[in-house]
Amino acid sequence: MLAFVLFASTCLAQQDPPQDLAIRVNVNLIQIDVTVLDKSRQHVPGLTAQDFDVFRDGKRQVIKKVLYVSKPLLTDPTKSLSSSVSIASAVAPVKQLQAKDVRRTMAIFIDDLSIDFANLSYTRDALRKFVEEQLLPGDILAIYSSSGGLGLFQQFTTDKRAILAGIDRMRLRNLNGMDSLAPLTYNPLEDDASASIAQMALDQRMREETAMRSRQDMLTAGMLSTAAFIVRGLREMPGRKSMVIFSESMQLSDTPQALNNPGANSMLPGAMGGSRDRTRQALQSLIDVANRSGVTFYTVDPRGLQVLGLTALDTVSPDPRKSQGRINQRQSDYFSSQDGMAALADETGGLFFANTNDLGRALSEAANDQDGYYLVAFQPDEETFEKTKQGQAKNHKLSIKIRRPGLKVRFRKSFAGIADVEPNAANTNPLVSAMSSPFRSVEIPVKLTPLYLEADKTGPLIRAVLVLDPKGLKFEDEAAATEDKDQTPWKKAVADELVMLYDQRGKVVDQVSQTQTIRMRKAGFENAMKNGLTQVLDIPVKEPGPYQLRAAVMDTKTRHTGSSAQFVFVPDVRNKQLAMSDVTVAAEAFLQAKSADGSPGLRVMHGGDKLTYGAYIYNAKLMKEGSKPNLECQIILYREGKAVYTGKKTPYQPEGHVEGRPMLISGSLSLGAKIAAGDYVLQVAIRDLEAPKKYQFAMRSADFEVRVE
Repeated sequence: MLAFVLFASTCLAQQDPPQDLAIRVNVNLIQIDVTVLDKSRQHVPGLTAQDFDVFRDGKRQVIKKVLYVSKPLLTDPTKSLSSSVSIASAVAPVKQLQAKDVRRTMAIFIDDLSIDFANLSYTRDALRKFVEEQLLPGDILAIYSSSGGLGLFQQFTTDKRAILAGIDRMRLRNLNGMDSLAPLTYNPLEDDASASIAQMALDQRMREETAMRSRQDMLTAGMLSTAAFIVRGLREMPGRKSMVIFSESMQLSDTPQALNNPGANSMLPGAMGGSRDRTRQALQSLIDVANRSGVTFYTVDPRGLQVLGLTALDTVSPDPRKSQGRINQRQSDYFSSQDGMAALADETGGLFFANTNDLGRALSEAANDQDGYYLVAFQPDEETFEKTKQGQAKNHKLSIKIRRPGLKVRFRKSFAGIADVEPNAANTNPLVSAMSSPFRSVEIPVKLTPLYLEADKTGPLIRAVLVLDPKGLKFEDEAAATEDKDQTPWKKAVADELVMLYDQRGKVVDQVSQTQTIRMRKAGFENAMKNGLTQVLDIPVKEPGPYQLRAAVMDTKTRHTGSSAQFVFVPDVRNKQLAMSDVTVAAEAFLQAKSADGSPGLRVMHGGDKLTYGAYIYNAKLMKEGSKPNLECQIILYREGKAVYTGKKTPYQPEGHVEGRPMLISGSLSLGAKIAAGDYVLQVAIRDLEAPKKYQFAMRSADFEVRVE
């Protein structure tokens, strides 16, 4: 079972946060955090209110208090160990910290929807080194990914072993499908002797690129909404709070393609560029919630220093004007992809790290930047909380200046004129807290598996497989009915369930709320305790795109909770392009009713098991002659991000397929008796040889665990 603790949002919310770390906006006082550095980029203590000038919308404010906050560096007991000692033995369990002992709170967010495989590997290596060498007692850390759902990797913890395990579980999920540094390709038809054919080829490429940009805008907005969800949960966390985002794309606008493509039709949609409104709106919302929650953002572009000219991998037109235009477009896209990262860091008082191949140094600087800062408090005037004509709160610009020469200051650039509403933990429903918290609750272990399918009548749906470990429930004996021949008492527990589906904007698309009364006895109870309880829910979705599926369970007696979350992407099958459902995996022993471990919900395999997999294929084309599709299938097995098995390309041409109908594909893979324990990912790739080259491929993957007894 995956296990994460709902500690921060419930337990810490019931305590008063340290007053020197509280950042609040109220009618009497506004407090903001300010970082001051000297020419050597060292923190400068000892400043007073006379050294600062604060301006709100250009108007000088009355400073009431200036407090320098700095906690001493603590000694890491593992530093004295030899570097040759393995992590398993060198990193010892640590005592759970109290709120007053927390030094820094860091969330690492990996935008693996945009990062390519090589850079994800570099990022993972840098994270491991940072955790092993620079994470100190008093630091609490959590790792998230945009594809894995909130809290998929782990909870906030000080335990290096748990953090390193989360890093090792990072998987490649690049779904953006648009890399600003991808090799340039050349279509000879764009230089065809026939002007009309050349124009049609150019127009088609521009339409495809515009569609991909729109998809990237949607995915980036979803990623930022996920980050905002995490930041809201960080609000009541103790210590200095920050989030480090690794991303390769946070683009706010598109350069006009028509400017860099000679002969382009400027009337085509998207040809003249434009704003990525979804991303802009999501970014502004994230900046506002970050400033209110006292969270500083440090953004890192893991692509490092790049050569943006012509490379050996590029294939370009022999026309110098066209080839140079493609290079110019790539350069423009590259720099534009960093605009959002730079804005997010600047607006929240953090740093943006670009053009550096040393990702470890970026992490180190981000962590060390939090060691000393000032809390500057000033008294707001009546204009601060005035509304616009539309009744909305005004967004105010902040400016802070230092009177001493040679010093640099960083601060939050804006805040909304809304007084904070303090949380009332006493009135909080634990089930709602478990659902809304970015941290996973494991008092009741829950495993959630979302599967995208296309139903014949209802269209796309997400099938949620929820596996509950009943050991976390409070069972009480209930007497059997007098007329019951078996007078063995029942084991009874009552649990509230809540399942919610969020779209890329963070809005609730659908939800299921119910109370389950669980009654079992004898073999049924023993089987449930051993194998868990499985429930399947079908949730129809109307629109394609990325979704977050979240589930929470609460025992009504103990009010203990469990929660889980996952990412799922629904393709658009209406465009008649090749698509796949999610892949289901199971052990053959499960299918033969010999073991429950290898169920599609648990996905726990053992050495020697035969793993079976299956998926539906949509929009497969038929051969020009005959009624068979012309497909190829290939599977790849990954462990810790590395391919450990690559299957052969296998033709798949079933007879009698009706075009437009879904097609089932299945297979099996024997796991060796001596297979290593750990987490694996099975990737299933399909190629439709009859489809246009650009739309020939569809891939899905499923993760599973191998346990060695």
